[in-house]
Amino acid sequence: MKTWLDNKIILFLVAVVDVIWISLLWYLSSILIVTMGAAGTAMYYTVHKRIFNGEGYIFQTYKRSFLDNFKKATTLWLICLLIDVFFVFDAYLSRVALKTGSALSVLYYPFLICIVFALMWQLAITAYQARFDDSIKIILIKGAYLAARNIGWMLFLVLVLAGGVYLCRYLMFLSVILPGAFACLMHHVFEHIFKKNGWIERE
Repeated sequence: MKTWLDNKIILFLVAVVDVIWISLLWYLSSILIVTMGAAGTAMYYTVHKRIFNGEGYIFQTYKRSFLDNFKKATTLWLICLLIDVFFVFDAYLSRVALKTGSALSVLYYPFLICIVFALMWQLAITAYQARFDDSIKIILIKGAYLAARNIGWMLFLVLVLAGGVYLCRYLMFLSVILPGAFACLMHHVFEHIFKKNGWIERE
């Protein structure tokens, strides 16, 4: 006879398998780098539909979201990528200056802060695009608004992501589940924020 605990364990194991499957789809659709924007949007949308609402099938849901959002998500991702490259390159030059004692070294930490804020903005853009249909301009503005109004939550997500990536260097098996698991955490945070802003209905 199955107990309540047995059912919970089975549901948990099914969720873990789903998260791994979503992670693998994200890796496969991110190979070309330029497709990472659409991959991130599809991952968040699939987590929302399948993991949290129990709707549809993972592959079909992921594929549909990836294709539907490809053009817009790719444009947004390339904009974000250019910003990331600019700040990372400048941070690298500032770090070199820090080692040599150059006056440019004072820019190292400001550039690091800019990188963190850029990541916050990009996470907000991904979540917003996955849930709402708006123009590129509106998504960029709403993403900046979400990041600025919820700095505590955004910083939490960036730190968790950085910690997860760091752990994967030593525990490689975590990389199999990290993208999907982080998308689940993002979903929990952003759905709360969306409800707080009145953009989606409270349950």
